[in-house]
Amino acid sequence: MKEVVFASPQRPFDLLLNMAIAVIAVVMGIAGMHGIILDIIAFYAVFFATGYALVSALFPGRMALLSQSFTLPRVEKTHEITMLERIALSVALSAVILGISGVLLSRGLFGLTTLTATLEVLIFTTIFTLIALSRRLAWIRDPFTLTIKAGIGRKYTTAEKSLMGLVVVALVLFVAVSASTLAKEPQQENFVEFSISGPAGNVESLPTTVAGVASVTVNITSHIAEETNLTLVVSDGLGYSRTVYFSPGTVISLDPSVGRTTILTLAEGETLNLNIPFSVPTPGDHVIYFTLLSDKETLQLWMPVHVL
Repeated sequence: MKEVVFASPQRPFDLLLNMAIAVIAVVMGIAGMHGIILDIIAFYAVFFATGYALVSALFPGRMALLSQSFTLPRVEKTHEITMLERIALSVALSAVILGISGVLLSRGLFGLTTLTATLEVLIFTTIFTLIALSRRLAWIRDPFTLTIKAGIGRKYTTAEKSLMGLVVVALVLFVAVSASTLAKEPQQENFVEFSISGPAGNVESLPTTVAGVASVTVNITSHIAEETNLTLVVSDGLGYSRTVYFSPGTVISLDPSVGRTTILTLAEGETLNLNIPFSVPTPGDHVIYFTLLSDKETLQLWMPVHVL
């Protein structure tokens, strides 16, 4: 059986391939590409590449020094780092490093965006890979090697072949299910953001006392997939028996028996900040209602005011 050396001090193909996958993931992410291939490569880059480079830098050889005695005679305790342990440590360290740095980015000057997240992966993986290459070349004792056996090996029994067949089938099914799941378009949530604010652009500046004409800004953002017609009703209470159309920007006089209505058309992602000046002819305590109607839902806000 022929053995092909895939990783050694003179042939660091594992580190170079690991770095290449991370670079490809970063380039595809910055380019705005989408698809299952990017999902798989990005998953590898985020949850394995950085950790594998760091593990290779920490443990350039097959043996790890656990403790060392400085008394005479000098005693060392070592532990052999298996490939399974390297893989487990790679996943764990990748999650820890990128998780902590992601939190720092989100609370720092740059913010957590696609660009900063991809550059974060590239920077950490590059630094750890360079350190790993340097240490592996300088490591003389028990160097780390990874070989791939090619050719015809020993013959397996029927039970072993059946078990391997089941494992292969399970892996194929897992990949097929994962691919179909990742390929599906994410379901869109059709909803509308609806809020009111005062002259200062916040809730605190909403008018509480009205003498003459006051104004309110109605803020609407559509997250509905297609262009949508929305009906806005402004009323003094909810006991009105009919509605009358009003043009946005004109002063409306609110009567408890009449609701004032207008039609708004918004595309997906469009935001509308509609200033509504109003007056209430009847003194006393009133509750002004803002009702937004669409085919999907009905949203309602209210504002208590005292009219002088």
